[in-house]
Amino acid sequence: MRWSQVGLVVGMLACAGTSNQKPVSVSEVARTEAAPASALLTVLAKDAEGRPLPHIEFRIREAMADHPEVIWGTTDAQGKTGLTVPPGWYVFTAEALGYQTFVDPDVRLGREHPATVTMTLRSSRSVPGRVVDGAGQPLRAVSLSWIPADTTAPRLDLVGNPDGTFRFEGMGPGPGVLLARHRGYSDERWVHDARPSELKLILREQGTLRVTAFDPKGRPVGSPRVEVKALEPVAKEGAWIDEHVKDARMYRGLEAGRYRVTFTHPLGGNAEWSTSSEVEVVAGQTRELTLRFEGVVERAPLRGRVIDADGRPVADAWLSASSGDPKKDAFASEDSTRTDAQGRFTLEHLPQGPVRVEVSSGIVKVEFGPEAKDVLLERRPSPFVEGRVLGPDGKALTRFKVNSETYEDPEGRYRYTLEGPGPAGLVFEAEGLASTRMRVDPREERTALPDVSLEAGRTVRVRLVRENGQPAVSKGRMDLHPLPGRESTFAWFQTFRIVDADGRDVLENVPREPFILDAETEEDGTASQPLGADVEEVTMRLSPEATLAGTMVDEVGRPLQGLSLMTGCEVYPDRVPVTDAEGRFSLSVVPERECVLSVYQYKDPGGWPMPPLRVFWPLRFNSGRPGETVRVELRPRTGPAAVQVLFPDAGEWDRVILVPGDVPMPSTAEAMNALIASAAEPDSAPAEQRPERQVENWFYRAWGEPRFSQLPLGRYTVFVLGSRNGVFVLRYPVNLTEPGVHRFETKRAVVGGVHFVH
Repeated sequence: MRWSQVGLVVGMLACAGTSNQKPVSVSEVARTEAAPASALLTVLAKDAEGRPLPHIEFRIREAMADHPEVIWGTTDAQGKTGLTVPPGWYVFTAEALGYQTFVDPDVRLGREHPATVTMTLRSSRSVPGRVVDGAGQPLRAVSLSWIPADTTAPRLDLVGNPDGTFRFEGMGPGPGVLLARHRGYSDERWVHDARPSELKLILREQGTLRVTAFDPKGRPVGSPRVEVKALEPVAKEGAWIDEHVKDARMYRGLEAGRYRVTFTHPLGGNAEWSTSSEVEVVAGQTRELTLRFEGVVERAPLRGRVIDADGRPVADAWLSASSGDPKKDAFASEDSTRTDAQGRFTLEHLPQGPVRVEVSSGIVKVEFGPEAKDVLLERRPSPFVEGRVLGPDGKALTRFKVNSETYEDPEGRYRYTLEGPGPAGLVFEAEGLASTRMRVDPREERTALPDVSLEAGRTVRVRLVRENGQPAVSKGRMDLHPLPGRESTFAWFQTFRIVDADGRDVLENVPREPFILDAETEEDGTASQPLGADVEEVTMRLSPEATLAGTMVDEVGRPLQGLSLMTGCEVYPDRVPVTDAEGRFSLSVVPERECVLSVYQYKDPGGWPMPPLRVFWPLRFNSGRPGETVRVELRPRTGPAAVQVLFPDAGEWDRVILVPGDVPMPSTAEAMNALIASAAEPDSAPAEQRPERQVENWFYRAWGEPRFSQLPLGRYTVFVLGSRNGVFVLRYPVNLTEPGVHRFETKRAVVGGVHFVH
């Protein structure tokens, strides 16, 4: 894809990145980066009243190293010291008797960027405690954690003694959160407004829930089908023990808290009813819960017929009926059946009240009122396309594929059912022939397509040579593009090279039409040249790739180590580049391209507190000429506002992106893809980073709770994407007029979104 096709992205990203992009020679880069590496770190220590603190020992460790080197130091009589260390990202820690430990997880140094760590040490105390069970008996080996509100102090973790006693050493003043965890007991969390003088903790045994259930006639159910879901889980979901006892289900080992309990009971055939209730489980106690279908009255069977658009009965159509939502409502029901030869159906065991009926293999969803008895449903089937596939001689192909679905027909006929209304893309393939792509936009149930003719492709033998004429044998890939301004229906796009000793590769089944042939190799360079419609053998002379080199710094210019980058036009990108100790990076890119550079969080040093989250606008850049190096500088975006997208139904293929400005919905799939490539992704960490939830998967939470932070005030556009036979897109304009978090809820893009198909 060539970015010159998308003018709106140029204006949209005008504020992204830096304006000092310029080409330099490779020798200039090498000379700069070969300089000796050392940086000055100044350390100042003071107490809470601002008085200097002498002889305070501290240590720094490399944040990125798997086995980090540790450097030690001590402040002088004036509470100050300086030391020279290699550039990079460090975690600074100071521990002194009588003071709370000080931590700075974000010390960044460069050759030209010295750093100063000013630590304020607050007096600490030893806080003793004892932990017992509900009967007052001591509990041994209880896991305890103190998480101070002070973001320069670490969490304190310990395991209690066999007699239930424990002692937190070095607890500073101020508020904090105390956590306790012990096998067989409920996790506990206490919030303290100030440092406690002593801790007396009581852990209660995990709760038990006993569920009994009665069918709609009021009879007890011996082995009820029950689902228990924690509304605010504090332990692994489903970690409790589920066992059957006489006329009940027992759930042992539940944490204290609220649960939603659902009992589902079959009523014959495919019908079943569900009743749900929320219950509070108390630690150390057994809670009894009885689930009944109280007040639910069965209605008369719902009878009816299913007909097609011509009024003819539809036989063997599957129907489903439902009421309520078992995940939200106190009562819900389901039933399903098939129509007979006359299109008739009967849905039984439905409760009184409105009911939803859906006919499968078609698009019809109807809600009937409580008095409906004999109904008529007109099935509007899923649209389908049909036609013939012919070979080069004009005769029918007896074996071929449509969207990877194999057809065998003596007349070359196919009937392909689409997933839903709206545009769709079809790819036609047959062995030994060039594939072709067709875009269809059906308006009726049946769409007859013109004959599709698959042409005999050509075999293109490609030989890649280096600048010196020697064969290029490093691994890589080749890609075919249509000529600028010319559309192609060819469905094949790229291949990884199969290289022989002479640098040759073979492309099979290429259509006899002109293309641009691109080649990229890992070590020998790149090439791009026209491929004529009748050319079957070509030699491509590789030129040196271009280089994108630059630095990544924070808001005040300090180098940022440990961030990964991606451009989409890297040369054979089988490795993820990461910024080094000086915040530098270098990527080999295909020359003479318009590219977009994106930044991602690579890793963090672990522990608490966490380093600050930094987010970057994507940077659009021109990769320059072969052998040229383009230099850029990246700084994180800063702003007082944020956008939080509430996406309760997000699935595996859903995605949320943001672009600056009030950007209209693109008009073509190509423009939509260009916008997606240039858009900002959500933050890599969730908005709420509670230290007591340190072990959870923050990346997963960030994906399910999209948030864009540090936004300058102004207009933005959020696009919600869903993938299913193309891309569905919803657009939400946002105007940030004041600091703070702007929140809004979205539905899934596949429900009502604009559908883009190639």
